[in-house]
Amino acid sequence: MTSKKGILVISHGSREQSWVQAVDEAVEAARQLWIAQASDEASRVNRRDIPVYAAYLELVDGRLIQDGINALEEKGVTHIHVMPLFVSGGSSHVEEIKQAFRFEPVSDFIGDLGTFAFNAHIDFDEPIGAEPEIIHILQKQLKQLSREPENEAVLLLGHGSSMAYFYEKWEAGMKGIADQLAEELPFKEVTYAPLLPEGSRDALIALQERVPQVVVLPLFISPGYFTRHVIPTRLDGLHYTYSGTTLLPDEWMSKLLCRRFESYARDKENA
Repeated sequence: MTSKKGILVISHGSREQSWVQAVDEAVEAARQLWIAQASDEASRVNRRDIPVYAAYLELVDGRLIQDGINALEEKGVTHIHVMPLFVSGGSSHVEEIKQAFRFEPVSDFIGDLGTFAFNAHIDFDEPIGAEPEIIHILQKQLKQLSREPENEAVLLLGHGSSMAYFYEKWEAGMKGIADQLAEELPFKEVTYAPLLPEGSRDALIALQERVPQVVVLPLFISPGYFTRHVIPTRLDGLHYTYSGTTLLPDEWMSKLLCRRFESYARDKENA
């Protein structure tokens, strides 16, 4: 039987069409960049032959994960590379998606997605972490928001988790990002806090006791409910610098995806 590879990029999803559009555009831009970077025409043909599908965990009718699996298998895909477009390895969403693909649980948490229907071989990529493209995006955002970094601090806000196992992984990922930013930019302090369990307000108050001027950065894929409503509400009445800018629609997210596609392209071209 002839094997055929396909890539399934999975993100959370949103009721806001602009959120979904930002992900779709980033995935397509990454695919086009990946094809364009091929070393020769044969490689370009091979890359065009690997279908890439952007699917969503919830809230996007007709574009859910099972829809993506079906679409790839209808194109003859026998090996699906799953790429979770979630920030931090501490996402319980990523774990429940893996369980639905019949991977063994890593903790006592059992998701409620059930089991996907598929015939293809599945392998799973890592969620987004302290990668060069992410650091680059955050550096750009900070340079735009900051006036005097030597007299300012940075507070990174992420989703977090109410479950100890996932919170520890989330914290490790956030610390890695914060530490890299602290090494490369002259801020007085770079730290982080979760929205679950709620720690954003206390973290900002405590940070401002040490450094009164604070830039708050949300570490989320795309603008939406958390960046527009949850964070401003929880920090209401406090003084800080904030724009709500997220990782998308920055073109460096497509560069990150393109780099991750590359290993699959290499396997395909050497097959």
